Amino acid sequence: MDAPTRSMSVDVMVGTPAHALINDAAFVAQWSRLADACAHATYFQRPAFVRTWYDSYEGAYEPVVARSSSGLWLLARARGSGALVHAGAQQAEYHAWLAEPGCDAEFVGHAWRALVHEVPFEVLRMRYLPQAGLLSALRAAPMLSSRVRSRAAQRPLALVQRAGIDASFAKKSNKSRFSRLRKLGALTFRRITQADEIDAVLDELIALYDFRQGGAHGTSPFHEDADKRAFHARTFRADPEATHVTVTCLDGRVIAGLWGGVTRRTVHVGLLAYSPVLAEHSPGKLHLMQLQRLLLDEGMEAIDLTPGGDAWKERFADAHDAVADVELYRDAWRRRRVEAGEALRDRARSVAVAAGVRPAAVRKAIAMVGRVRPSAVARRLASVLGAEREFRVYRMERAAVERAARPDARVACDRLEDLLQFEPAERWESRSAFLGEALARLERGERAFTVCVGAALAHRGWMVQGQKRSFMSEVQQAIDFPDGSVALYDFYTHPRFRGQGLYGATIRHMMTVALQDSRMRFCYIAVLAHNAPSRHVIESLGFAYQGSLYWQRRLWTRRTWADPVFGAEQSGA
Repeated sequence: MDAPTRSMSVDVMVGTPAHALINDAAFVAQWSRLADACAHATYFQRPAFVRTWYDSYEGAYEPVVARSSSGLWLLARARGSGALVHAGAQQAEYHAWLAEPGCDAEFVGHAWRALVHEVPFEVLRMRYLPQAGLLSALRAAPMLSSRVRSRAAQRPLALVQRAGIDASFAKKSNKSRFSRLRKLGALTFRRITQADEIDAVLDELIALYDFRQGGAHGTSPFHEDADKRAFHARTFRADPEATHVTVTCLDGRVIAGLWGGVTRRTVHVGLLAYSPVLAEHSPGKLHLMQLQRLLLDEGMEAIDLTPGGDAWKERFADAHDAVADVELYRDAWRRRRVEAGEALRDRARSVAVAAGVRPAAVRKAIAMVGRVRPSAVARRLASVLGAEREFRVYRMERAAVERAARPDARVACDRLEDLLQFEPAERWESRSAFLGEALARLERGERAFTVCVGAALAHRGWMVQGQKRSFMSEVQQAIDFPDGSVALYDFYTHPRFRGQGLYGATIRHMMTVALQDSRMRFCYIAVLAHNAPSRHVIESLGFAYQGSLYWQRRLWTRRTWADPVFGAEQSGA
């Protein structure tokens, strides 16, 4: 059993009383003074951030405040599940209580006792404690010593040092990147300092950030959280000096930016966003370089790249320190139960791996069983017995492209906001796979063309300029293109918007973009022979049929061949 602690009066307020307290001017002044005195306080425990979060997420959380004469712990309880979270939840990079110097263990122990008595909950997760040394305070508190689970984590830091900054700007490769960008337009870098400026850049930052997060990690935080944008805008207005926002613009459009919070002489990265369309110029890297030079002038010492293991963070880090991911359980029995369950799962995974069974494969198989339809099974069985495909290739020469091209105001080029409107319309589609593929294509220099109707991505298509060689997955063959070729591919119209001419309008608009390159000589497009509607559009636009590539399977024998125009020989397997 935990030993008793010395007496300390800790008040716990939940809901309306807590809300009244955090809006009391005298209390907020005391809170600010305590944050100034607390060595481990961060931007994420200060009044501007926390009060804005409480207000912005009032519909999802009610405030929970534990306070004494020497400490303050700002928490919240989810209205639906009753789960206890730290103030800021996932919006706060660091979770911590505030305490007068030397009072951490005493305050946190008494505060925990009061919380357990007043608030029903199972566990409180703190990700991350801003200093690993705070674990000592948790373990020194008798009420908590048996209820703590922790995991150490490394925090990467980019130090703000003149020698390193000067060396980065002196590198020939970085000079070349800046030079190439400046040839594309007016390149500017600035810090946003006025509240009326934030709306002009916030939506562009969000689109860049959500698109990259969706493509790289399968989640788009602002798209999935209806309150997140308003929270960020309100946080900036609450304290523009402590909310560090910088942008790099090309001809006035944001191509990179960083949103961060300031703690003393450190800027914590909240979000780093940069354009995939300009990936070859490394806009994210160039933005961080310019940010470091600005921070040097501002007297800052470091950029906290924040824990998480992202590869890009390690590329920029030149120092590390330790933080901790912590779980605090209501009682020791709950902690032991969780640990026992994890041990059993780890053992089961080990047995499965030893037996050659991959858990991910099992989950995928189960998911597929749930989606299988009898008609799909029948088609699959028929395809095993035999199947064949013809892929027809069409071409249009520049003179004909000039006659057929027609700009269309409905069609956008490389607009990430449109791609973020994607929602699966077919059983085989997924949002994460779509955004991941779109991110990879844009970073390869391909162009996305989209039509949105309302908030729906109605139509999309892709263009590759200067195409040299293309692998046609439908027929498992590659073809070579002559110099000056542009390839149009992977068009899709959402079922709700078919029959409205979007396919043809998009192709015509793409032609107008292709013609901007004086080296462009040919425009290519290909389609499966059985797709009669697409063939009709392509042929009506004036594309000339060049020839076909073929794929055939009979039981376990596969053959591929192509018309002589492609110079391919028949093959079999």
